[in-house]
Amino acid sequence: MVGCISPYFAVFPDKDVLGQATDRLPAAQTLASYPSGRPWLVGALPADQLLLVEAGERRLAVIGHCSAEPERLRAELAQIDDVAQFDRIARTLDGSFHLVVVVGDQMRIQGSVSGLRRVFHAHVGTARIAADRSDVLAAVLGVSPDPDVLALRMFNGLPYPLSELPPWPGVEHVPAWHYLSLGLHDGRHRVVQWWHPPEAELDVTAAAPLLRTALAGAVDTRTRGGGVVSADLSGGLDSTPLCALAARGPAKVVALTFSSGLDTDDDLRWAKIAHQSFPSVEHVVLSPEDIPGFYAGLDGEFPLLDEPSVAMLSTPRILSRLHTARAHGSRLHMDGLGGDQLLTGSLSLYHDLLWQRPWTALPLIRGHRLLAGLSLSETFASLADRRDLRAWLADIRHSIATGEPPRRSLFGWDVLPKCGPWLTAEARERVLARFDAVLESLEPLAPTRGRHADLAAIRAAGRDLRLLHQLGSSDLPRMESPFLDDRVVEACLQVRHEGRMNPFEFKSLMKTAMASLLPAEFLTRQSKTDGTPLAAEGFTEQRDRIIQIWRESRLAELGLIHPDVLVERVKQPYSFRGPDWGMELTLTVELWLRSRERVLQGANGGDNRS
Repeated sequence: MVGCISPYFAVFPDKDVLGQATDRLPAAQTLASYPSGRPWLVGALPADQLLLVEAGERRLAVIGHCSAEPERLRAELAQIDDVAQFDRIARTLDGSFHLVVVVGDQMRIQGSVSGLRRVFHAHVGTARIAADRSDVLAAVLGVSPDPDVLALRMFNGLPYPLSELPPWPGVEHVPAWHYLSLGLHDGRHRVVQWWHPPEAELDVTAAAPLLRTALAGAVDTRTRGGGVVSADLSGGLDSTPLCALAARGPAKVVALTFSSGLDTDDDLRWAKIAHQSFPSVEHVVLSPEDIPGFYAGLDGEFPLLDEPSVAMLSTPRILSRLHTARAHGSRLHMDGLGGDQLLTGSLSLYHDLLWQRPWTALPLIRGHRLLAGLSLSETFASLADRRDLRAWLADIRHSIATGEPPRRSLFGWDVLPKCGPWLTAEARERVLARFDAVLESLEPLAPTRGRHADLAAIRAAGRDLRLLHQLGSSDLPRMESPFLDDRVVEACLQVRHEGRMNPFEFKSLMKTAMASLLPAEFLTRQSKTDGTPLAAEGFTEQRDRIIQIWRESRLAELGLIHPDVLVERVKQPYSFRGPDWGMELTLTVELWLRSRERVLQGANGGDNRS
């Protein structure tokens, strides 16, 4: 396998049957071995992202940022005689990391509860290997992308569990909250749930100290190494607290604020107000001239992502920001992404609240309805909807099969998937087959639809940000999203629904948590900048190139789209929230296929395809 790939690792059992599997891994090095001399961990990781601990025959690898010191981990490891006993330890650690634990003849591989750090596995010969990237396993298997999953990924708003399917045949994923248990010698494996969402039983006042402690721990794991770190400073209630907390640590902090110059953009004003409370932080302001436009770089070489992601369309903008951070000496860059999902929650929580505590719910629902301009009839029809998850998803399948509009639900189990008329009949049949497969064994993430939708949104954020992080490279600061650390997720999920979904107070949990660290004036902010005008401008500038892409489409060659329909859509005005926004997702899949194609071209000597 050739091409640029972000740091990764693969995990092998202690067996002799893997042959030349490691030869197909990109830039592979043996990171750790068994006492037998066989490879245990293989991959390419920065030295500061791998901690190895041994206690007798037991061994532990921590990959990422973790709060625990090696001595503590070694003492804990020495006291367990089963990988399941590591649950207790895993529930106490700050940071974002993978854990790989070997005890006796069993191995445990786990990621994070948000899905930001995922685990995949595949059967190779008579053994099973695991990795944190699905394309690493695909390279070992020698498989091409699955057209079924490519067809699914063209939908805007793909609900759980369809959104979690890897795009590679033969590669399976370990769901968030679970770990993979592997036998070192017998090839057996199990997927075990180790984490359960906490009950939402605290008011904002009680939960705020928990959030502040968890977020401080998340930031500390990233800044305690000193040096220079950077962070977004959007002037919002997600990234700004990270800057305030980072300023208290040993690292020098550089804060980056993008100012679009639009009349509707007041991010810079609020960033300057917040900066008064952490003046030691160096503040760098980026203008539109400093950052490539939306849809720029469609002809460039994209970093290799292991599955399609809309993040690809932002590649030049993200890399430009990371280059700026590097120019200021930064070793890692923190963003506030994931904060929206955790601090505000899903609208479907109103559905739960109405049926659990109606007198608490009704004023909040009325406030949301008035602010959002929703009709009374549609609001209460959605609240009265009692379909279970299986019936809800079956209705969506019916709408895809028949072309009838889906039954709209403002407070549904998940997002409604949409895709334009450019899908071919073959693509739709592939999608329907996948719907049928998941409906056979579908179980919700929680008993109620609001909690299910809430958890699904957090896991979707984790998957999206994981792919965003893959856009980086070894010579740039690593991207970090502390809001999706396990302890931060837990702190936010303990808040009662009305504490997160309150139309009368924006992100009250964070405001309460940061009341003594940020200026009182800053904590009154209620606005949020909309980047749609810049996206529309970029779309218009790149329209001709996008049309050319559809005229040379790889998806069309696979029989999945009607390119002429897309060409006509591109000629129409840009609409970020319109019915055809799914075109961006289809463009993402197209660009992802081309990026993988370049890898094969490099291996085969290249060709002249664009």
